[in-house]
Amino acid sequence: MKHCIWIMICSLIISAHGAAKENTETTIAKLPEGISIELLGIRYFDARYLEEFKKQDYPWWRPNGLSLTEIPDGSRTRGAGGDTHFFVIRIIGDADCDCKAIGTWNSYLTVRSVRNKGQGYENDDLRCFTLRFNETQKQTDIQLGLAVGQWNVVENWPFWDNATPDSSFFGSSDGVIMRCPEQKGSDVVAEITQTILGDATRLVAFDKEGTLHESQKSSGSTGADLVSYIHRFKNLDIKKIDHLEFQARPYDYWITFSNVSLQMGQKTQVLVEIKKPGYLLPGQLLPNFDGIKIDPARIPTDNKSLLVCFFDMEQRPSRSCVLELSRTARKLSTKDIAIVAVQALKIEQANLDEWVKENNIPFPVGIIEGEIEKLKFNWGVKSFPWLILTDKKLTVIADGFSINRLEDKLKEITDVE
Repeated sequence: MKHCIWIMICSLIISAHGAAKENTETTIAKLPEGISIELLGIRYFDARYLEEFKKQDYPWWRPNGLSLTEIPDGSRTRGAGGDTHFFVIRIIGDADCDCKAIGTWNSYLTVRSVRNKGQGYENDDLRCFTLRFNETQKQTDIQLGLAVGQWNVVENWPFWDNATPDSSFFGSSDGVIMRCPEQKGSDVVAEITQTILGDATRLVAFDKEGTLHESQKSSGSTGADLVSYIHRFKNLDIKKIDHLEFQARPYDYWITFSNVSLQMGQKTQVLVEIKKPGYLLPGQLLPNFDGIKIDPARIPTDNKSLLVCFFDMEQRPSRSCVLELSRTARKLSTKDIAIVAVQALKIEQANLDEWVKENNIPFPVGIIEGEIEKLKFNWGVKSFPWLILTDKKLTVIADGFSINRLEDKLKEITDVE
């Protein structure tokens, strides 16, 4: 009897130890730059019952579905619409990075800083975002883009004292328009409308002494091919602004947290995958063309190498690349190399068809009809135009190279075969 009791006590101790270990399980993506991203906690929110959510603290849980007792964000009203899930991530290391989140059903891409941090998280870099899902969905995959590189200046706008929001707009050849900033209390507020969707962006102001001021950004209206943001420069006098810069940098890493639980108590095994677009694709098999509207019968599969060009018809470098490929298509065909082009941003199908016809493009041209960011992620596309070259087994030989280096890359096929 004593022996049985001792076995039961040992079993309880082991079980308790296992539960404690399980409850402290973390989901962290560690990057080479010394930055780590932890998917910390999840909470449900439904704006249809706003008053109910205001009155009480709804529970938080970990990505694996287990309870999270330490509340990372004390806000009770954050969310958007029904069936919203609110996510908090913790960034460990260099804070000079930008994030965006991509959902499977509906997405709110802004990842913003947590302003009402919970007890124990006061010194942490916490950021949050909201995503909506089907109410019956029990788990999902969460994708985060992370930009850590240098900022590039897209547009430099000198500022003049007599400019007003009603009379002055600051334009750009790169699809960025700024409505003239205005003084609102102690802050300067500006609105940016942009077609740059694939990169991290920011608006900075330089005062007349050369000091840089970075704005706080919040989402405005969105459309199929553009988005607007409200930028607020805290405690800045508009009369001291010398010029403003709109800056961009690509997302260097894509982090996927798979099997994330959408219901507390729904236990899952979360997996973490890190991908750096343009660096992990070579050596792998070419992805399939799911999510791309193109005639499958025109995609060569009969012992030919494939050259795929992702482009944006509305960008001059992209158009030039496709036209150059058109001129060399016959020559490449004699080397058993077929070409496929893909319009990677949403435009009117009729406009694309007309441009292809006018320029006598001899190879198939498709267009993305699925989720753009996910397809770019799967294909490793980092910018436009983006070339991918395979051997005859459709194994990727090279990607991300300029068309001027195509001849060099063709030699690599010969070397491999």
